[in-house]
Amino acid sequence: MNILSPMLQTLYADLVQQVHSVTEKPGTVYIQKQKGRDYLYAKRRVGKTYRDMAIGRADNPAAKQRAEDISAEQKNIKERRHIVRTLRDGGIPTPTRALGNVLDVMSDAGLFDNAVLVGTAAYICTSPVIGAALPSGTLMTQDADLATASLAIAGDGEGDTMLDILKRADETFRPIPALEKGAPSSSFRSQTGFIVDLLTPQLRRSDTNPMPLENLDAGATPLQHLDWLIADPVRAVALHGAGIPVHVPQPAKYAVHKLIVAQKRRQDERVKRGKDLLQSKALIEALTETDPHVLQDAIEDASAQGARGWKQPLERSLKELGIASGELL
Repeated sequence: MNILSPMLQTLYADLVQQVHSVTEKPGTVYIQKQKGRDYLYAKRRVGKTYRDMAIGRADNPAAKQRAEDISAEQKNIKERRHIVRTLRDGGIPTPTRALGNVLDVMSDAGLFDNAVLVGTAAYICTSPVIGAALPSGTLMTQDADLATASLAIAGDGEGDTMLDILKRADETFRPIPALEKGAPSSSFRSQTGFIVDLLTPQLRRSDTNPMPLENLDAGATPLQHLDWLIADPVRAVALHGAGIPVHVPQPAKYAVHKLIVAQKRRQDERVKRGKDLLQSKALIEALTETDPHVLQDAIEDASAQGARGWKQPLERSLKELGIASGELL
């Protein structure tokens, strides 16, 4: 296991602090005249597009101060891009350009204010969180899963749908029709095959599938165990561009969740099942080195949720991986 150097871990921790404390989105400020008055605007790049943001009248002190803050943040991103490159050169996994663009537009729309990134997209962002570079063979993804109990748009994109947001990353995104006629789509696919799935914790067996997310004109697929996985997420940064602020599950919970999910995959999901086990094994090996107690706590907590749906599939996966549960408890 490639443990990250203290220098890289400190650099990453500083980046997380910087990115998650940003209060103004960066942009290039300009003036536009309307009806004889000067108004301040800012242009910024989001995904593959450019967006214009209204600031206010040029003679308004509050608008002038905000314009200065936006310009200052534009300068700050140059330093953060350098930090991201340093971390990447140090062997920390980074998202593909397609995934990075998707995460960028989601973050810009405010989705990560109320949502948690799950699946392989989250796994890619986990290496610096645990202080170890995860093996490259477990990192490939052509999807991004977003799990949340309720999604809401924040910022200047009022009225934007999920499709509107994704088209800023790739204009070929289209909703995948739901099985039930008239139901909102919970999945979106680009022409290259990139898929975005919206998920939500299943609270009861009678939950509608998909659960409507009216603010996004979309739906979310309810899943078992998801509420446990996304409880108390951690702040992380996707190493794309100047760094994208995201929230991901606790790494130990992610590892244990994959052990459980692997045993519940359908026969036609053998590839996904194999990836579940490989990712879980890699995280277990890393956490055994960097934070064994948090792994023990996650296994004990999951096992206490129930025998049939939690403890038994967890232990079956551990046995399949050649790991005795007693070694981790």
